[in-house]
Amino acid sequence: MSYIVNIATAVPDHGYEQHVLTQFYSNSIDDVSVKRKVKILADKSGTSTRYSVLEDYGLPAEQFTFFPKNTQLLPSPGLTQRMDRFKKEALPLSVKAIQNLPDFEASKSSITHLITVTCTGLSAPGLDIELMQALALSPTTHRSSVNFLGCNAAIIALKQADGICKSQPDALVLVVCTELCTLHFQTIYNQDYLLCNVLFGDGSAAVLLSSQPVAKPTSRNVQITGFDSFCIPDSRNEMAWQLSETGFIMNLTAYVGDLIKNNIKSMLDNVGIDPLAVDYWAVHPGGKKIVDSFGEAMGLSATDLAPSYQVLRDYGNMSSPTVLFVLKNILDNLDPHPDGKNIFAAAFGPGLTVETMQLCHA
Repeated sequence: MSYIVNIATAVPDHGYEQHVLTQFYSNSIDDVSVKRKVKILADKSGTSTRYSVLEDYGLPAEQFTFFPKNTQLLPSPGLTQRMDRFKKEALPLSVKAIQNLPDFEASKSSITHLITVTCTGLSAPGLDIELMQALALSPTTHRSSVNFLGCNAAIIALKQADGICKSQPDALVLVVCTELCTLHFQTIYNQDYLLCNVLFGDGSAAVLLSSQPVAKPTSRNVQITGFDSFCIPDSRNEMAWQLSETGFIMNLTAYVGDLIKNNIKSMLDNVGIDPLAVDYWAVHPGGKKIVDSFGEAMGLSATDLAPSYQVLRDYGNMSSPTVLFVLKNILDNLDPHPDGKNIFAAAFGPGLTVETMQLCHA
């Protein structure tokens, strides 16, 4: 068996209301019609607040420390500058999330495996080694990393952790997802990037998984019961993530919601997922239309998907940790003595791919 013992989350210190971030973006645009599009998309995004490791978003141009000191934001910061900032900021944010895990200090000597997840910054030695040293984990801790797989990478990492727990009766696995999406802000004004720049924020989530229930009052002990993976045909160009000289370039089209609406029900039917047997839905809020489309396809109400809408409103899309923010929201509001409640989680990534996970809080 494998159990999620606990989930903890963290965001950077700099929180911005959506209109502040929208104004920052609009200030770099000369075309009035494009400015209008940014405002319309922001108003319809379902997001009120996002967080960033950068303080520039709330400062006048002459006080910028990351972007050039002009409203056009040119020349754009290069890949080296963005990766340097990731290396500086990712570790403390990850440690912040991990230390929010209940009883972490008492548990860390028993951790057997560490899995790090990110698609917004890469280096070697990377975040895994840095976390081992910062947390004083055993030097014999097994390490692996899930990199550059986008918004559904948390479920992929949990699938790895599940396999470890099922094969090792003493396993205690720490999974850490940290994304600094706002480091990759780009002065690009096509329809796809307009959407990206009004959605993405920074955040981190840490999950502790065990091969057996942990007998502590603070432990959730939610059993993982299954995973499924899907690739939607003819959708490779609808969500993509590419390296460039000026950072990572995101492609997220408005058709992703339609692809999910037209495919998800049949995909879940094929693997025997009965919506009537699901008590709670942890759906990755990649955007408001994505959540709306999932709900429409599965016959769900806004109440059924309330945790997804709340995370989207309060944090935006943080890529991989986002679905864990949703799952934590659900677990935090569960009856402490539930009667076999079933939870279904789903996240969407480049490809277009869908990763799902089933859990039971018994």
